[in-house]
Amino acid sequence: MIDIVILSVIQGICEWFPISSSGHLYIFHRLLGVKPDISLDIFLHSSALCAIFIFFRKEILKIIKVFFTFDTKNENFKTILYIISATFITGIIGFFLKDYEGTLENKNLVSAGFLITSIFLFLSKKEGKNKIDFKTSLIIGLSQGLALLPGISRSGATISTAKILGVNDKDSFDFSFLLAIPAIIGAIIIKFEQIKNINSDYIITGFLISFFVSIITLYFLKKIFLRRRFQYFCIYTFLVFLFSLFI
Repeated sequence: MIDIVILSVIQGICEWFPISSSGHLYIFHRLLGVKPDISLDIFLHSSALCAIFIFFRKEILKIIKVFFTFDTKNENFKTILYIISATFITGIIGFFLKDYEGTLENKNLVSAGFLITSIFLFLSKKEGKNKIDFKTSLIIGLSQGLALLPGISRSGATISTAKILGVNDKDSFDFSFLLAIPAIIGAIIIKFEQIKNINSDYIITGFLISFFVSIITLYFLKKIFLRRRFQYFCIYTFLVFLFSLFI
């Protein structure tokens, strides 16, 4: 049970901080001597999903209200279209990677992922005033697809890509996490048969711990991001990159 507690805390922190939950779970699996359980890892994403619904409830409600209006001039309706386009690109990448799922978790690939995350974060210091558009949504979707590789942070890759493309802070932050919703739902649906086999005690413990840690993490991440300290996470991920080389 202690392993579940540790992994749930790691998931809750690393899922949203731009430091790669998949990479950290790989490292702690090795350190704890625990065999990776992909079904548990994916299940813990459901708690992160609930955290997003609560944390971004105002933004989500705005989008829901205009969903059936088909008002192409409405900014919230445009956001829906951009999320769909970005998710489509991510889905294509995920489709081609699914056959290699068992070979993706190896030390060299995870280490390279942390290095790529560090580069993304270092470049995220660029300031911008633009809004999300169709072109930027496709590129951000590509970055989210790249983050399917272990060691590459999803939030780090998507937020940094938006910043590199000159998108303003609010849109960069909000779009990254709204874009996570269909990605997480898709992963849960695809792996639902495996998730059903998880021990019920693990489900309750893992969900609650990961959920509350996720809420706290999102709160602090937004504070850090708005104070323009987001790029400093690259120092941490680079140190983890060096550490991962010797595991």
